[in-house]
Amino acid sequence: MLSVPRLRTRTKDSEDGATRKPKILVTTRPPHHRVDYVDQLIGDDSAGGAPTGVIHEFSLDPLRPRDADVIHLTDVEKVIGGHRLPEDERTRRAKRFIKMLRRRGIALVRTVESPAAGIERSRAEATINRAAAYLIALNPTISAEQDVVVIPHSHLRDRFLGFPREEVRPGRMLITARGTLPPPYEAAVKVMAVADLPDWTLRVAGDVPTEAKESYARSLADLGGVMSLRDDQLSDAASVTEISQAEVVLVVEPDRYDSQSVILMALSLDRPVLVADTPAMQSLADEVGPGWVQRHPGPLTAVALETALREFRANPPRHPPQLDARDPNEISARYAAVFRRAIGHH
Repeated sequence: MLSVPRLRTRTKDSEDGATRKPKILVTTRPPHHRVDYVDQLIGDDSAGGAPTGVIHEFSLDPLRPRDADVIHLTDVEKVIGGHRLPEDERTRRAKRFIKMLRRRGIALVRTVESPAAGIERSRAEATINRAAAYLIALNPTISAEQDVVVIPHSHLRDRFLGFPREEVRPGRMLITARGTLPPPYEAAVKVMAVADLPDWTLRVAGDVPTEAKESYARSLADLGGVMSLRDDQLSDAASVTEISQAEVVLVVEPDRYDSQSVILMALSLDRPVLVADTPAMQSLADEVGPGWVQRHPGPLTAVALETALREFRANPPRHPPQLDARDPNEISARYAAVFRRAIGHH
């Protein structure tokens, strides 16, 4: 793990003198009305305190970087293509991309996450990682081919000030996603169908993928009044409503950064989460305080779910979650520090 000096939260133009601000091309869409990973790079400027030391540009095409100093690659498939492509083709694309970076003198920074269980990184992805000046991870336990800079996911407390919130509905367990519901949630719903949880109901809120709609419909019919479904792309306001009504939020594959957004959104709204017991989740549990991150060992089974919810009810949170170390502008400043160092490294 690498140590990166932190920038002050506010960097005034006058402090930069004649130094040109580095231009960072981020391979994602610009920030908009829905919370996403990209918001962490920008920080929170509601009080005029977001860092200003770098210039961000956003593009889904990293092969057209124009005058960028750094490319921040948030989705490697935008360079190497999806898993349906032959690995030789993906590796060829990776090498072509790296050659372009070297020719133009552009540094590469990449956000990485752990591969899914039992899956090794592809040759193409490993090739990209070796070319990166820095790899950024959201938790300190990621397995990577080289050292990573750990920058945790920011909290989202201030993002939802003024949003209407609902009272908690006792016994409601929520499954939700910021976009399309990932495939592992389909199995989690089936676990609920066989678990002995007379005091609990299941709420699913998120965009159900086309190929899973029949499966979710069958589960909805099988579970009768125990399960309810909101098949929709949720706005931030809708997410706040759904999360605030939940007694606990179930998150599958919690180490992935899409899942991290759901976890931090729930904790920012003072709602506990139920997750697999990974080293990263143990670290998060220690950080935020007792009762907020309830963990189950191994894969989610009916017995594991019953046990975890019983333990949660026996030991609920008694104090607000501790999230001060995840201030959005501090997190944004840490990204800016990595980008500046990448230019010097390159």
